[in-house]
Amino acid sequence: MRRAPSTSLVDLLGETRAQVVDTLRPAPASVAQVAARLELSEPAVRRHLQVLERDGLVVAETVRRQGPGRPTTRYALSDRARRLYPDHSADFANELLDFVENEHGRHSLLQFLRWRQGRQAARYAAELADVHDPGERVARLAELLSADGFLADVSETVGPDGRPLLKLHQGHCAISDVAAEHPEICAYEAALFQRLLGGRLSRRLTIAGGDGICVCTITPPDSIPTTTPANEPT
Repeated sequence: MRRAPSTSLVDLLGETRAQVVDTLRPAPASVAQVAARLELSEPAVRRHLQVLERDGLVVAETVRRQGPGRPTTRYALSDRARRLYPDHSADFANELLDFVENEHGRHSLLQFLRWRQGRQAARYAAELADVHDPGERVARLAELLSADGFLADVSETVGPDGRPLLKLHQGHCAISDVAAEHPEICAYEAALFQRLLGGRLSRRLTIAGGDGICVCTITPPDSIPTTTPANEPT
C-alpha cells in the first residue's frame, strides 16, 4: 500500500521519489521490498534509487546472507536525506540555553558562549596559522565558514578615509533559529572574527536579526596578531 509522502518532499523530489524516500525512512530496504510496498516494478524502483544515490540522498549497503546465496543490496537514507524531515534540535538548544540562564544566571550563559568561542577560535586558528596576508586570511576564514554551512564570501571596497575595507558576507546561518532567540551568539561570533583577524570589525546586518544576510566590515590590520586572547563582544 502506498503511503502519502510529505508535501515538501513531493515539491523537492517529485511524488514517486518522495514515496521511495518515505519508504526508506523507518529502515533500510532492498529494491524488491521497496517495489512491493509501493506497488512499482523493480526496474522502476532501481532507476529512482540510482538518482537518489547520485544526489546523495540514499546509500547502498551490502548485506551478506546467513547461509548460501548472494549478498543482498539494501538502501538506506543518508544524513542529508534525514535533514529533509522536521528537526526540533533548535527548539532543544533554545530550551537548554534558557534553562542555563534562568537557573544559573546570565553570567553562566555568557560563560558558555566564551567557552564555545574558545573552541571555535582554536579550530579556525589552526587552519589560519600559515596565512599571513590579511586579505587572504579573511578569504580562508570564509572558506572555513562555508564548510561549516554558513555560505560565506568576501568582497573588497574602500572606506571614507580611502583605506581598503573587506566585507565578509554570510548568506546562510546554520544556527539562525537559536541565534534569533539568543542574539548574544551573533555578538560572540563577531568577537571571534575580530579575535582571528585583528584590525577593526563591525557588524550591522545579521540573518538572525531579520536582515537576510550577515555582513561584517573589516579594516585589515597592518599585521596579523600572533596570539588570540579571548574577546568579549563590544
